[in-house]
Amino acid sequence: MKLEPITRIEGHLGVDVKVDGNVYSDANVEITMFRGFEILLKNKKIDLAPNLTEKICGVCGATHALVSIETLEMAKGVYPSEGYIDLRNMAYALADIMYNNVVVAFMFEAIDFSTNVTSRHSPSLLDRAKETYCTYKDHHGYTKMVDLMQQLYFSGDVYKTALKVQTKIRDLATLIWLRYPQPVSLKAGGLEVRDQNADQKIKEGIKELRPELEKLFYVAKELRDFFQGMYKNIGEDFVTYGLFESHDYDATYENMGSWASKRVIPPALIKGGEIVTRDLRSILLGVRIDVDGTPYEKWEKTVEKDPLGNEVDERHPWNKETKLKVSGRNYLFTVRQSLGKEEYLPTTGDIARLYTYRKVKGKPRAFGEEWEYRSNDVIERFFARVFTVYFLADFLLNYEVIKKFNSNSTGKVNEMAVGAHDAPRGGNAHWMISKQGTIQRYQIVTPTDRNFSKGGPVERSIVGQRVTEENGVTGLDVLRIVRSFDPCSACAVHVYNSSGEKIVSINAVP
Repeated sequence: MKLEPITRIEGHLGVDVKVDGNVYSDANVEITMFRGFEILLKNKKIDLAPNLTEKICGVCGATHALVSIETLEMAKGVYPSEGYIDLRNMAYALADIMYNNVVVAFMFEAIDFSTNVTSRHSPSLLDRAKETYCTYKDHHGYTKMVDLMQQLYFSGDVYKTALKVQTKIRDLATLIWLRYPQPVSLKAGGLEVRDQNADQKIKEGIKELRPELEKLFYVAKELRDFFQGMYKNIGEDFVTYGLFESHDYDATYENMGSWASKRVIPPALIKGGEIVTRDLRSILLGVRIDVDGTPYEKWEKTVEKDPLGNEVDERHPWNKETKLKVSGRNYLFTVRQSLGKEEYLPTTGDIARLYTYRKVKGKPRAFGEEWEYRSNDVIERFFARVFTVYFLADFLLNYEVIKKFNSNSTGKVNEMAVGAHDAPRGGNAHWMISKQGTIQRYQIVTPTDRNFSKGGPVERSIVGQRVTEENGVTGLDVLRIVRSFDPCSACAVHVYNSSGEKIVSINAVP
């Protein structure tokens, strides 16, 4: 069975699946558009990188802008003061993270659990919903699960609440970003601040949204309990680059392990439920990219060592070149994480962040609610996404901005640089090699590259999953699985003419 195109996601992907005896026995993800934005950056001045890379995606432009800015800061040897760091954190918490998560959870995913969908595909589930009383009625107003599920579909009350919330969150973010989804306020070593009271206005906005945020949170709690155990658990292999810098951030590669570990949500690599390392520099150095069997050409190793003298693998992004060998149907490549002599494909995203936070700092808390890990499955990834929104709302209400605005310099220019932060859907990193202020190589590895890799979390979630549909197999379970990973496969997609000939000229008149 081929499922393509998959709607209610960002980008263009499909999945080929096989069903044997009511169980999905095989799955192959396809990314159907050429991904090579890096080519556009070659030979550009390094200062242009953030402005260009933030246009990689119309959903998560802020994450690429922020990661590219941190890459540029490492390259130029500059970093922001406490006030700039604090405002960046507030804006990024709002958009991309909270804004994206509300959209994905309630405008993409939750529709699949509505009465409109379950009545067609799982009538017995709908019967159970009619008999199941809600636990958190006082928070959301619905008596039975069927009442709640009726409001998940397009134009339903939950859907409209989410629409209102995401709009307001995006507006609040623009108090700092000035524009979204492509911020214009970010600059190396700082931020353009036009409103000195933006932080207080954001807090007031969050307070106004508190009833709607509470409603959405408890709707998610009901769905978490009702659909518990329906989908395959793929285990506790996780990776996160972390979120939100501390005031120790100095943009140096030498100190990256230290300053990154102090992020509000810390980075970590986890295998089988245990932390392997919390050193972001080590995690990034362990990234491996395979293009075997894809339309992309392999490359030669040109970088032997990182700035500290550590070996750089041939398949590492600092060595990678984006070259198209032939046009193809599937532009999916594989991103693995090196762990000594072993390589594996961990899950990244909200559930990875919350799991890491719990291991390092204790249970995440939001307005008196605690997150506890149950499983790495469809409904738990959905709930982690919503819990993160609630967690960050609490975080923002208690966040204090130090009004100290200046840029700092390390006095050191670096030809090799890397920036890494989590996007809403997981770890996002940019690697750059420059010479005399000009980009020689730029590589981007997004969270969807990880989650949708061959043999990665998405395919593992599908293979072995039992079919829950009762009236024939349409692939609903596969769609729920795919959407639970919040795919954003359009990141780094563009049209490229390898001949170098001019395709079109556009004259922009102010």
